[in-house]
Amino acid sequence: MTTTGAPPPRMIWARVAVDPLAEPLSRWLAIRPSVTPNRVTALAACLSLGAAACFASGQVRWGGALFLFRYFFDCVDGMVARHQGSGSQAGAAFDLTSDVVGIHLVAAALGWHLVETGKMSPAVAVGLLAAIGVYNWSLSQRKMLATAAGRGDGGVDHQWHTDLPILRQWVAYAARIRMAAFPWVLEVEIVLLGLGPLLAPGLLPWIVPAGTAAYVGFGIVNVARTQRLAQGLDCHG
Repeated sequence: MTTTGAPPPRMIWARVAVDPLAEPLSRWLAIRPSVTPNRVTALAACLSLGAAACFASGQVRWGGALFLFRYFFDCVDGMVARHQGSGSQAGAAFDLTSDVVGIHLVAAALGWHLVETGKMSPAVAVGLLAAIGVYNWSLSQRKMLATAAGRGDGGVDHQWHTDLPILRQWVAYAARIRMAAFPWVLEVEIVLLGLGPLLAPGLLPWIVPAGTAAYVGFGIVNVARTQRLAQGLDCHG
């Protein structure tokens, strides 16, 4: 497993659950004069607010469903921009702001609901927000330094190698379709804020601490990569 400047593969959830519908929909939307990437991003932001409102009011299943739709349209906006050739730095900044603020609001609302109903300790809710914040900060720093170093986004290229026959076949298949072979941060986010609340709300007191621990781990990995990139730039500066 290495890091390269090549575009990363699609994550499993995006590739399997989103792309088959998002790709044709984005092509259809892209030829509509009234549709712009920023308007699709605004729709995703509104869905984030809706999911947060549902969680805060105890409508947990609806919150999970709206969060899944939020991610769907978060993918569609980039696809529309690609089909229209209308991508811009301002649009990318708007998309990033919508993502970071929306995810924090949704996580805060879910945590508040679980604390208010006595299903989770306040420390876990605060820990979740802190872990997501550190992860997003370290991700932004890593990408900035990786761009300066000419190393793509500085992330893992997901090119895994194994001698186990079954896993080897799966890894080879994933590589052929440009998909990550194993779950990563996106899948944690989807289970934590989407599928978990929608399909298994009773398990959230267990899902949320597990998701928090995963975010802590990914944050540590990002901080370590950020430090290595910074040291590399210092050595070549």
